[in-house]
Amino acid sequence: MTTHVISLRLPSAVEAALERSATDAGMSLSSGVDWLLGNSFSNYQLLITLADCPDALDAKLDVRIPPATFEQLRLASERMGVPVSVYTRKLLYHFFITKKLKYVKQDGRYTLAGRHD
Repeated sequence: MTTHVISLRLPSAVEAALERSATDAGMSLSSGVDWLLGNSFSNYQLLITLADCPDALDAKLDVRIPPATFEQLRLASERMGVPVSVYTRKLLYHFFITKKLKYVKQDGRYTLAGRHD
């Protein structure tokens, strides 16, 4: 199966949180990122209002995602006017670090939601 590589710089705290989450779920980093991305596209507009990560980008992450996920990522990123790496970094940073984002189950599927607590 062909995959697309996403390379991005991010804080080491985000990378560590992602690794813990993927391990806890029994997934690879790539599968974990694919799941987080795939379930974000139906509500990607939440990312528009959130700032890019202000922390030191002291880690580099390379993950492989399926072409279908990459195409949705490319389209959502274009609509937001940001590179795919920024979309991905904002999603991971605000999910794992600021906790401004969460995933909720709706109609049997998970989707991205904002936290208001």
